[in-house]
Amino acid sequence: MRPVRFAVVGIVTALAAARPSHADDGVATGVGNRFSQTSTPLTNEQGELEWSFTHRFNQAVKDSGGSSLWGLDSGAAIGFGVDYAFVRNVAFQVYRVNNYADYEFALKATLVRPKASLPLGLGVRGGLDWRTAAYAPKETSAFGQVLVSYTIANRVTVAAAPSYAANTQFQRDVFNVPIVLQVKITKSIAAIGELVPKKNVVPESVAEWSFAIEKQLFNHKFAVWMGNSQATTVDQYIGGDYSGAVTDRNMKIGFNLSRAWDLFPSK
Repeated sequence: MRPVRFAVVGIVTALAAARPSHADDGVATGVGNRFSQTSTPLTNEQGELEWSFTHRFNQAVKDSGGSSLWGLDSGAAIGFGVDYAFVRNVAFQVYRVNNYADYEFALKATLVRPKASLPLGLGVRGGLDWRTAAYAPKETSAFGQVLVSYTIANRVTVAAAPSYAANTQFQRDVFNVPIVLQVKITKSIAAIGELVPKKNVVPESVAEWSFAIEKQLFNHKFAVWMGNSQATTVDQYIGGDYSGAVTDRNMKIGFNLSRAWDLFPSK
């Protein structure tokens, strides 16, 4: 069964299984600034700074064995980013990943915040990706995204991110629509699935998919991740041409870690 079919089955199953929580009516509290790699429509609260760290091992699971812990002994695509909400509903973001020494600068604005009567989130995000590695062409790419989410029964969030990138690694003027499904298992644990529809870069190209289990503890979030693409910036994941193309042989393991705090807490 192809990844797209998995995503459809997962969404239908989750919607069928979801039940309202009488103790916690409203919108899913587990949805924050970011799903796994795709941004949510939501910014953090004004004055809040968030630090994020992403780690994607290089070696594919199927190309390794138990002696190398299924790829965990290999190097990794490592990203570090900060996000600061300098005014209400607007945040400035900077992120860098070591693969292609790619910097991403972005502004994100929340236009509609979900509430119990209408659990809809809507936001926009735009910025610039800048690939600076000495071993590849130094290029920039402007990008823009519309971010939308809807939460059902305070447990299941379905999201989409129609996105445009002016210049990916091998293509120009690329448009794609990543889709996301997040299921709140408990108040602090969520399962997250993401799918980026395939672009026919090479005949073997497939859709990019990832799955993560995330645990929230106070202002920290930790997620164990697996997927078939290490891409974490818009110019890398939107075109399906990361490192040439994305194929099923690329399935790898990784994790996300984030920490947020209020820089100016009220006295």
